[in-house]
Amino acid sequence: MIKERLSKIITVLTIASAIITVISAAFDFLLPIYLKYKFVMDKNTAGSIGIIGGADGPTAIFITTKSSSYLITIIFGLLTVSGMVSRVLINKLKRSTSMTNNIRRQRNE
Repeated sequence: MIKERLSKIITVLTIASAIITVISAAFDFLLPIYLKYKFVMDKNTAGSIGIIGGADGPTAIFITTKSSSYLITIIFGLLTVSGMVSRVLINKLKRSTSMTNNIRRQRNE
């Protein structure tokens, strides 16, 4: 019972991790390529500038050129692969256990 529940949890987490990997890869790789094509801009020179502040406080200017969101794609990609490997191992273990149980039943009869 607990093993079946754990197996379902692993399956759900693997699917969620795969979805996050695909979405992250789309934003990390496909979106910049599309924007480069659409706006005829080099993605290495493109950046983001944010100005935070008001009339009564100090002003801060943040300048970024590249995000480190590739790390998120890599982490969730590894989680997806590890989830798939564990699912394969669990299924293999279930088959071998059921085969040994069938052999024991046949010997007892």
